[in-house]
Amino acid sequence: MTNKKGFTLTEILLAVMIVGIIGVALASLTTAASRESGVGRSKVMLRNNLSIALRQLRQDVQESTRVLYVRGKIDSATAGTAIPLLSLAKNEDIDGNAIGAGNSYITYCFVPGSKKVAPDKKALSGGTIYRHEGTVSWSGSAPSCSYNANTDVFLYNVKFIPPIGSSGSDTYYPVPFFGPETYSVKDTSASAVSVRRKDLGSILQVRLITELDSTPVVNDAVEQIFMLPNGYRVKA
Repeated sequence: MTNKKGFTLTEILLAVMIVGIIGVALASLTTAASRESGVGRSKVMLRNNLSIALRQLRQDVQESTRVLYVRGKIDSATAGTAIPLLSLAKNEDIDGNAIGAGNSYITYCFVPGSKKVAPDKKALSGGTIYRHEGTVSWSGSAPSCSYNANTDVFLYNVKFIPPIGSSGSDTYYPVPFFGPETYSVKDTSASAVSVRRKDLGSILQVRLITELDSTPVVNDAVEQIFMLPNGYRVKA
């Protein structure tokens, strides 16, 4: 008689277990690779959006003849309520007189999103910055925000973070930020080291964070300095 040998039940179960472990590992690797690929594409999208927005802002600043308004820090924000950030005049002298063809104005406004972000729930994500080109009306010393939500979008997914502590603290880094900002330098000429504050003069500092409401969270940040061709000529 021929002795025919087969697989025992233990061997079959062991083989099934090994194949299962390999399958789970391959599935995990595929999922991780897919997730990393999605995160990479999202980061590229955010970076491209920031680059396009900053290119437009740089052009507006270079063509401006007068800064009508600059916000600086935003202490608090309410979802959906527009906040003016920056207003520029083209073809206008310091006295408000038209130069050449006539006055032209550009105003940037920030509309915070509604999603509260950890850890302190004071930050808001999903905001939008609008860029409006046209006349400027005023509410007190700040321009009124006038924009078309369909055509005036400057940047989506803008995150709001309020300042933490006082303006002189090390944790003072609010966004979005459009404005001049003072900075501290140590004066070592005296026996006791003191701190002097200097104004940035004709520098416009811009800080932005864009963030997608995703898992994992994907964000990108930018800080850029613009030189104002005519310094600050802010509306009194």
